[in-house]
Amino acid sequence: MKYRNLIYALLVGLAFPASIVLAQRTRQGTTPQQPTTRTTTPAKPSATPQTTQRQTTTAAPGALATVNGQPITLADLDPQVRQVVEDLNKKMPELRKDALDARINTLLLENEAQKRKVTLEQLMDAEVNNKIKDPTDAEIQAVYDANRQQVANADLATVRPQIIAYLRNQQAQKLSDAFIQSLRQTHTVTMGTVDVNAPNLPSSAVLATVDGKPITVSDFNERLKPYLYKLQHEIYDGEMHALDMRINEMLLDAEAKRQNKTPEDIYKAEVGSKAHEPTDAEVTKFYNDNKARIQGDLASVRKDIVDLLTAQQLNRLESEFAQRLRASANVQIFLKEPQPPILAISTSDSPARGDISAPVTIVEFTDFQCSACAAMYPVIEDAIKTYGNRVRLVVRNFPLSMHPNARKAAEAASAANAQGKFFEYIAVLFRNQTALDNASLKKYASDLGLDRARFDAALDSGQYAARVSHDVEEGEAYGVEATPTIFINGMMLRNMTSEGLHAAIESALAAKTATPQRNASR
Repeated sequence: MKYRNLIYALLVGLAFPASIVLAQRTRQGTTPQQPTTRTTTPAKPSATPQTTQRQTTTAAPGALATVNGQPITLADLDPQVRQVVEDLNKKMPELRKDALDARINTLLLENEAQKRKVTLEQLMDAEVNNKIKDPTDAEIQAVYDANRQQVANADLATVRPQIIAYLRNQQAQKLSDAFIQSLRQTHTVTMGTVDVNAPNLPSSAVLATVDGKPITVSDFNERLKPYLYKLQHEIYDGEMHALDMRINEMLLDAEAKRQNKTPEDIYKAEVGSKAHEPTDAEVTKFYNDNKARIQGDLASVRKDIVDLLTAQQLNRLESEFAQRLRASANVQIFLKEPQPPILAISTSDSPARGDISAPVTIVEFTDFQCSACAAMYPVIEDAIKTYGNRVRLVVRNFPLSMHPNARKAAEAASAANAQGKFFEYIAVLFRNQTALDNASLKKYASDLGLDRARFDAALDSGQYAARVSHDVEEGEAYGVEATPTIFINGMMLRNMTSEGLHAAIESALAAKTATPQRNASR
């Protein structure tokens, strides 16, 4: 369990209790869906139809968009989304109080780990994760019986894994809460004399003190930035999705009136009639292409694959229909996407390439067993070659728990860095992600001419384990949850493509030229 992520969990839980709205991608009536243009994956984002204009003219008060001159306001959107947006500011004081509690809990865990001379992961394993027991059949049955309507009468065998995960998470939460309460009894926590929600607080004001370490307003606000941004962007995504749906509804209604037909008839002609049942060949191909990630043989998962391929086909047809509707309409969108905050990302003692005084600093949190990180590595290398001494690259570790060899590979990279061969070594790691066992890690050191005795001693003793854990802990504080995560002068990169990276670098260079200032990374 990663306690730093508790802050975001608290924020989302309070501000967006109807989180299913954000994840919702089901068809509402006969409304075609507009393809999303927002992505954080290494894939190239879908293009927005050129006839859809975003933020090109001054919007009427309260208008999120206009369709052929007709405004759409928050009141026109899904009621659940509307309620969340309206409640955000009202709930902010509550969010900040809970975030302060989460920050106190984080410090308590860090201090306890330091006291026991273990990492945070080891501490949580000992006190929480290793104490979680698999639920009994009776407990699983009880949850299933109590939630039969919610699971749409699916059989127990189908939903059993989800119920087990739910019950284990419940155990983990109870154990975590109990552990935190015990730490509050054995450590010293003193609340400050100022209210976390008081206006115009000086940056040096102390909100709380944990074992003598103060939590100042500036420290608290800085650490809260990435979590608030994620919350705001999640709400934006939900609002944008609801807005797209409303635009498509209006366009579909207009098209139905133009043809003197019902919206249902139009949808059936443009989408429903064009869909076909996936063929056996298509199902078999999908299974073979994804066999490594699928549990079960083809016969047992055939229905699920058919459902998935059918949904994908309908989504594609709906997106194409939406684009055709928008091509002949005047659509202007005024809803503004929240901008990532500029964070003070620490770069001290981390492997780096480039001039320390370069106007642009790229900080990448990476996992050497992550295929997306391997795909992004040549993209970053190309950018460094393109921009020369104007760009500096700093690499920090963020091995994911799902990759069993990633943490030891990160330690090995640190051992190679101690001998001046970090970037040469990680290039080898990215080329050999299926062979990152200890023997292979040592072989790569020999291939690069490293001092094997020194390298092996560092790797076997875990000399750099604490350094890797430190990177992970700081990464979580910066809002890192996945890899690769890249910051350009302290701003998180959302478009993980070559074009996105180059655009972000150009923007950072332009900002430096327009307003000279100290680099956000330190």
